[in-house]
Amino acid sequence: MRITVPGNLLLLGEYAVLEPGGLGVALALERRIEIRIEAAAELEVCGSWGRQVVCWSDHRPESSTLFSEVIGSCRRRLETIRRSGGGQLAEQPPKETAGRIRIDSSAFFVTPERKSGFGSSAAVAVGLSWAVLLLGGLEAGTVRRIAPGLALEAHRAASGGGSGYDVLTSAHGGIGLFTGGAQPRWQPRPIAWLPPLYLLRGPESVSSPRAVERYREWKGRHPGEARRFLERSNAVVDDFLAAGSWLEAEGAFRRSGELGLWLGERIGVPAGLWPSAGPPAGRREAPCKAVGAGNELGVLVVPDALAGAGIPTGLELLEPLVPAQEGVLWER
Repeated sequence: MRITVPGNLLLLGEYAVLEPGGLGVALALERRIEIRIEAAAELEVCGSWGRQVVCWSDHRPESSTLFSEVIGSCRRRLETIRRSGGGQLAEQPPKETAGRIRIDSSAFFVTPERKSGFGSSAAVAVGLSWAVLLLGGLEAGTVRRIAPGLALEAHRAASGGGSGYDVLTSAHGGIGLFTGGAQPRWQPRPIAWLPPLYLLRGPESVSSPRAVERYREWKGRHPGEARRFLERSNAVVDDFLAAGSWLEAEGAFRRSGELGLWLGERIGVPAGLWPSAGPPAGRREAPCKAVGAGNELGVLVVPDALAGAGIPTGLELLEPLVPAQEGVLWER
């Protein structure tokens, strides 16, 4: 069996998606992890990340917290189904999970040492959940229904929280509206007018867990400001998705970037992409904004009307971003 899972990117809604009711626009990307499953007497999982290789088994569960959480979550669900005699979830009661699962995440790395920022751990959680449930004997439609929730539960447990936008985006594919909360929601929202997007490298590496911690510290000190930030961010997302063309959406995109700069200053995690004070005056440049936590990565938008616009001075263009219309794909 072969399974592939797309990457993911949060285009608008940074930090807001951590809040109940916080909105974000996310898209799946055609950079895919690949999972291959072979016959084996026991369950074994080996994953590669750049130069790092991790192998998990029931005899070595400590080798990967993420693998242990995903496998444990899936096994508990399979056991529930087994005890119920299969119910409406499977054509036959689930069988014991056994197989050799190999996970290749090399497509998510710019170099063997540097991640692309496309949510590799979330995509791995999604793909591994699919693999374990399929090995457990569930039919494909059932797996598609229950795997995203199990992957979300396991990924949050392994990473200490998180909004879950990355898990649901990789699971479902396409472009969608994400709503944060204990039980987050994903709604497909295709955008036919979305211009070409390019990934930019910002001035410095950023620790996402540390950035989230700084945001939560700021929120605790300034709850009123935090509420106003959430309201402004949600309004920007609503305006962006209500647009019928890039011409109508560009203002919301730029406001999202400005809001990110404002918040970055307050929490002490800069969201400015330029290594200096800002973009040089007088140049006709395509619009761009930071994505995710801080300013490690950005997105550059190149609509037809700005086809001759330059890349913002001082920034490194990494690659074009190709949206993935499909989420998890598998074949036997």
